[in-house]
Amino acid sequence: MIAANPEILKWARETAGLNLDEAAKKLGFRDSKKRTAIEKLESLESGLDHPTNAQLNRMAKAYFQSPMVFYLSKPPHRGDQGEDYRSLDQQQSNRKGNAHLNLLTRDIKAAQRLVRDVLLEESAERLPFVNSASVSMGAESVARDIVKTIEFDLDTFRSKRRVRDAFSYLRQQIEDSRIFVLLLSDLGSHHTTIPVEVFRGVAFADAVAPFIVINRKDAVSAWSFTALHEVAHVWIGASGISGMWVDKRVERFCDRVAGEILFPSTDRAALGIERSSSYDFILKRVTNAADDMNLSRSMISYNLWLEGHIGHDVWERLKVRYAKDRAERKEHERERRKTTKGGPSYYTVRRHQLGNALVDLARYAVSANVLTPSKAAVVLGVAPRSVYPMLFPELA
Repeated sequence: MIAANPEILKWARETAGLNLDEAAKKLGFRDSKKRTAIEKLESLESGLDHPTNAQLNRMAKAYFQSPMVFYLSKPPHRGDQGEDYRSLDQQQSNRKGNAHLNLLTRDIKAAQRLVRDVLLEESAERLPFVNSASVSMGAESVARDIVKTIEFDLDTFRSKRRVRDAFSYLRQQIEDSRIFVLLLSDLGSHHTTIPVEVFRGVAFADAVAPFIVINRKDAVSAWSFTALHEVAHVWIGASGISGMWVDKRVERFCDRVAGEILFPSTDRAALGIERSSSYDFILKRVTNAADDMNLSRSMISYNLWLEGHIGHDVWERLKVRYAKDRAERKEHERERRKTTKGGPSYYTVRRHQLGNALVDLARYAVSANVLTPSKAAVVLGVAPRSVYPMLFPELA
């Protein structure tokens, strides 16, 4: 009988961002030799003991792995998930958050490959705009091409009554261009939530099935800017992970592209903000503009700094102010949820996270027997038993 590989047991635990103590508590192993849970886990990872099937299933669930991975001869190579465009601090801080991010990008990449196979099975054409641009072309030129391709209308975006509605309009335009837009921030449980300080977005610039992911834990008002930032990644063929306000050439370029679309130079000039303007004046004008334009204050302020309208010291001061306001809003939201009963169902929330384009494609593929329910579960990030209730609620 083939035994589980002890090296893989340790690799899977570390990949999940768990130390021995955390994993032992989560697994709750009981031992006939009266050893502690940590001692039991250490014996399994050293090969002194062999895990039972029940223990392996528990480890698979705790580590977000398939039970079959434990029988591999060596740890699997990390899939091609593109470049890591985040700052070094974002890559190295928050050990658990980065471990969960690695697992999330693994799952997204697996889903993207299956979607690609479905589209190729249906003879889908390659998208000409993927990897069609370069940084040397300039942000304004790329922004114009994106606007034309996705048929985005800034006035329509700004006319929406709520920020969430404005994003929904933008998302629909992007998805109609066959770019899948996902809102994800965890591995299916709030215990694995990945904060926006760890990642803001992800782009897979595939010519058949491009995916972009937005960290839904970010402010709703920031989703539109992130979406277009990741679309710019698709345009220049730069797959990878994006962080917040990163000082890297590609990231600055994608920021400028998104800024040109949502907050063009004419609007920046119309605010009347100059480097000599007072902090209070800048704060007030930015706040009013954000409300009028369905944008985040951070995005407007950042673009004002990028284009030289405000100094770096003012931008840093505004960042601190916005972070404090964001923390207070999150705390208020947590308190509100404690007293709020009901709400949308799990399936409704999950459909919104995945977007209409991905859910509709999965529904068609399952109906046409192009995707098995087990593969559809990978695409949707749900258990196989949840595929039909999610795709065909009218049959539930």
